[in-house]
Amino acid sequence: MSKFNTFTQLKELMFAMEQDLGISELSEPEKCVFSCIVQATEAGGSITTKAIEHHMLTSNLSRPTLFRAIKQLLAKDIITQPSHGKYVANA
Repeated sequence: MSKFNTFTQLKELMFAMEQDLGISELSEPEKCVFSCIVQATEAGGSITTKAIEHHMLTSNLSRPTLFRAIKQLLAKDIITQPSHGKYVANA
């Protein structure tokens, strides 16, 4: 099996998982930001804006794109902001 075939299979699996989880309509930046927040929430805490900025999934996003994604996730009630600059995923 070639690396590209494996890559294609992983993309198809991710697509199916996003459909199952109901997050397929999120933009790619929203999915990346959401993933960071879920990871922190699952570890038992919240995540700061600064930590999201430096996470490997989001470090390539511009600040406006990052903050737009956070704003959209808050508006869609997918995440909450328990205190200034900290975020958690909704269960």
